[in-house]
Amino acid sequence: MKTSLVRLLDSACTEILDGYRDGRARPWQLHVSPAAFEAISRIKQSEVSRGNPLMLLDLGVVADRSLDGDATVVTWHPNPPPEETPC
Repeated sequence: MKTSLVRLLDSACTEILDGYRDGRARPWQLHVSPAAFEAISRIKQSEVSRGNPLMLLDLGVVADRSLDGDATVVTWHPNPPPEETPC
């Protein structure tokens, strides 16, 4: 199956918005297929070569062998940020 980064981004953004609507606090990682991981790695090669982690949409990108093509799974941070108190 071919990987479309446009569909991948659209899917990830939809998952994130749905998570926020469900009351989740903070997305953490973006799981993608190995083929998508390679494509993202090539696109972001200069960032990674400078020692930066592979990130997309401010999420760490993880290759997940259970996914195919442009499928995504967003995982959520296990510890939500503390509530901000008004000044």
